[in-house]
Amino acid sequence: MFQFIDYITEGKMIRNSDGVSRLSFTDASDLVLLYFLALHVMRHYPSRRFVKSYSEQVLKWQNWDHFRSSGNDLYNLLNIINGDKKIVEKLSNPRAAMIMRERSTFPTLTAKRLLRSFSNNVPSTNDASDLTKIDNSLQNSKYSGLRRRIANYTKLTPNERRKAVTELENALKARGRNSDIVDYYVMFVQDYDLESSQVRDTEPTISTPDPVQADTKDIQMLRMLGVPNKDLPFAYKVLSLTSRGLGIPPRFAQAYSTIMRIVDDIIKAGPGYVNLLKQVHNRAKMAKR
Repeated sequence: MFQFIDYITEGKMIRNSDGVSRLSFTDASDLVLLYFLALHVMRHYPSRRFVKSYSEQVLKWQNWDHFRSSGNDLYNLLNIINGDKKIVEKLSNPRAAMIMRERSTFPTLTAKRLLRSFSNNVPSTNDASDLTKIDNSLQNSKYSGLRRRIANYTKLTPNERRKAVTELENALKARGRNSDIVDYYVMFVQDYDLESSQVRDTEPTISTPDPVQADTKDIQMLRMLGVPNKDLPFAYKVLSLTSRGLGIPPRFAQAYSTIMRIVDDIIKAGPGYVNLLKQVHNRAKMAKR
């Protein structure tokens, strides 16, 4: 029993530099946090041997400035968000990714300290605050609530632990299905009977697009579609919110209602008009490249 914890998995999400093209910068940022949370959870059980070995693999080059095909997934994810900026050009949306990368400041020393804490198998009083610093540095993270609970794992009730562990499992399976940690985490959850039937899976997609960045030209196009000037700042942010799986506040929905009415009119006009819209959309996607 628990033999899996003695080995490092051979499965990898990022096998070469071209493999990052499936990821957005948001995907990489979210996965970095999810990996740290998974390692933090597993360290509280005999699986800490896996945590030690995995953390040492991330740290063995002293930094993550260069992409390494021999590096594990967490190493190369850290390279994306905190290493050589050239790798960002290979992401699914390089322009949006570079904007996010330029605006972010990742706490490198904090991440190394936490990884050393994992590899030394000696929990530190800094661990919870280090997880907080990492989370706060990652823009638009939707896992902050999960981080708050897992950072204080020892203080949770058994039922609260199961819920947090299962939410993290759902997130890892959706966002990093082929990663080199997810199968171990799934087996870990099963072997320690930590799965909760009370948790609803709310992870609908594998990849999350980077938030849409404001562009003067694009805002002008919204005005041409009939969106009033007072609503333009709110209407433009609707796609950014929905792409992150976030709810739309009433003020934002009201601002976007002009676009919704246009689509609704096309739908009600019948399949011919819907097909025309699809054709225009396909042409627009080609023109945008």
